[in-house]
Amino acid sequence: MLLISLCSPSRACSSACRSLHIVARESLLGSFATPKKSSAYRLTSQSSFYLPAPSRSPSSADYRRAFHTTAPLSSQSATPRISYRVAASSSGKGRRFHPAKNSYDFNPELHEAIGVATDTQDPALRRKRRPDSGEDAFFVSKVGHGDSGAIAFAVADGVGGWAESRVDPADFSHALCGYMAQSALAWDSPAEQLRSKHLLQVGYDQVVADKSVPAGGSTASVGVGLEDGRVELANLGDSGSVLLRLAAVHHYSVPQTHGFNTPYQLSIIPPRMRAQASIFGGGFLEDFPRDAAVTNLQMQHGDILVLATDGVFDNLNNQDILKLVSSRMVLTGAWTSTPEAGILPSADLQQLTGPDGLAPLLPASSPSSSSSSSDTASSSSKSTTSSKTRDQVYTLQSLLAATIAGEAKLASMDVRRDGPFAKEAQRYYPGDWYRGGKVDDISVVVVVAVEEGYTGPSSSASPAN
Repeated sequence: MLLISLCSPSRACSSACRSLHIVARESLLGSFATPKKSSAYRLTSQSSFYLPAPSRSPSSADYRRAFHTTAPLSSQSATPRISYRVAASSSGKGRRFHPAKNSYDFNPELHEAIGVATDTQDPALRRKRRPDSGEDAFFVSKVGHGDSGAIAFAVADGVGGWAESRVDPADFSHALCGYMAQSALAWDSPAEQLRSKHLLQVGYDQVVADKSVPAGGSTASVGVGLEDGRVELANLGDSGSVLLRLAAVHHYSVPQTHGFNTPYQLSIIPPRMRAQASIFGGGFLEDFPRDAAVTNLQMQHGDILVLATDGVFDNLNNQDILKLVSSRMVLTGAWTSTPEAGILPSADLQQLTGPDGLAPLLPASSPSSSSSSSDTASSSSKSTTSSKTRDQVYTLQSLLAATIAGEAKLASMDVRRDGPFAKEAQRYYPGDWYRGGKVDDISVVVVVAVEEGYTGPSSSASPAN
């Protein structure tokens, strides 16, 4: 597997889409305050920050908010408590994808972390207990051993080019996630002091010191979420994140690349290879955690944060992901749609992301499902299989993660559907005329923000077919 660079045009919305976002934001702000005709602020390109004019300080009436720092929907409290419902889904390259088998729910009451083995230091045992993600890796864990409500999460993608040097690219990415999870769990300071770039640095330092990982490289996208909704993301390379809010793309990360198919990457270069490069010429790509781009978000009730490796973003753009998530959110009643208010998050989000998950939405099993007693052995076998199927609990977050991973898997094997990678390859190398998807390992982490005590609209009726 080779990591792919994604330029911003292939991941971002189009210019028309960005214009619609600006118009929608202006109309929404207009309902709260009358904007003044002045040039006190201007929106810079490729940024979401407004620069104040030096002539005067803005008043509260004409203050404009950056598009990823929207005020909370609920005004019941100034700082609502946000709980994060997280699930992950993955699929190795060349392997079949099973939505139920390849989805992992994170429940802090049952386990401290998912995606990594934090209870052993044996490299062989860790390798045996890896999820089905190939050279990709991911983790979700608590921050500290207390009940701070904070979580840490990340995805990493091993650089496949190291396989040519007889190095397993998966060792670096899985070790990086494992050490970051251990560092987050061992954090004994206030959770507010844990920074995503610091977590990436600590994990990288421990990988470098690990003698079982002599060489390799990886991209990474790391996040730390606090109980007040603040989320800090650190992104290095072409793994990235997308924040969806009320059927709109609210934020997306821009890939860091040195060139086409050459992302920023953490690396371990053996001394022998450095010596050969000094003699015969050449060099190595070697980036560091300090080069990661940091973004601060304020999540609110009903927000969906997606972290994924390039196996997703090479085959699906932001609008593809938005359509998938929006359809599932509306279908399950997690987002309600009314002609008057438009899209709003539902108060049922607490139940949909809880232990029972989507079970109340599933049709009840019919009494006639049990067969007659003519063949007892066959009947018992069938009933056991059907009971296991009914006992399988799907939460909203696992449904979203499996949907994104499954669609990326289908798109990667579709030779007639040009994904973002194919379009970039055609732009850089028009003579090769690359077509279809990009087969790669896939890892997705989905974070659903749920405000405790939210009393907004509820989906009383069952979702429409």
